[in-house]
Amino acid sequence: QAACMITSRTRTPTPSHHPPTMFAVRASSSIVAGAALRQRASLSAKKFNPLASYVSARPVAKQRASFSVKANNAEPSADGEVDIWRDTPVRYMGYANEVGEAFAAFLPGWGVPASYGVAAVYVMLDTVDKGSKAYKGEEDESQKVKRGAIVTLDTLTWQLLASVFWPGSFIRCVVNATTVALALAHVPELDVNGVDIVKFIPTVAGLVSIRFVVKPIDSTIDYAMSTSVTKALNGKIEGPADAGIALATIGACLALPPALFTLAAAIKEIA
Repeated sequence: QAACMITSRTRTPTPSHHPPTMFAVRASSSIVAGAALRQRASLSAKKFNPLASYVSARPVAKQRASFSVKANNAEPSADGEVDIWRDTPVRYMGYANEVGEAFAAFLPGWGVPASYGVAAVYVMLDTVDKGSKAYKGEEDESQKVKRGAIVTLDTLTWQLLASVFWPGSFIRCVVNATTVALALAHVPELDVNGVDIVKFIPTVAGLVSIRFVVKPIDSTIDYAMSTSVTKALNGKIEGPADAGIALATIGACLALPPALFTLAAAIKEIA
């Protein structure tokens, strides 16, 4: 993020009204520029950072009191450390299953499951990394295991939902729906150097849709986690009503991918 600072000097007042006006324009421009830079810095995919509000420069007691797992956080680490799982190309491993779903028509039978395996490995490695950091960052020896377990479970749940099963099921629906639409429309083959270009249309649709489903999915899982798993792990459930909402929320999150995979299979049968 970039900070915009405006430095004013003491000047002898003059009858002219131009300095205040110029200062106002300059201040307004600085504010707009700062907002643009902050917005640009906030754009990132799969930036789940469960340590965002835990690793800070505040005293340990305050860290623990304000701790919460905040998913999809684009803020840089408080200590400036580069997160290999979030800030480097390694993070694209998390998109393997979505790409696999898009290319399903061109992969062998084991291709799509293998892509899910790659994404799962990424999820596990990132989960271990965040749990380890939480464990090491807890200065209270009696709370180390508890803190590490909370972050590990929260990270694992978020990543499996937002990085693997939700987007994968959505992309499969898109690809199958596009394939069926082309078949029902009786779109003729478009041969280019012996390759039928029409067969690539569902794959292109799947790849393009990745960009549009990631952010909404991340935001939805963020909210769902904050009202269910994250809330429960941090002991914030207050009463039966709160517990009911938490159970219903996480239940719906877990039920959606199987429902979408079933829908995708039904769509495929239409052709």
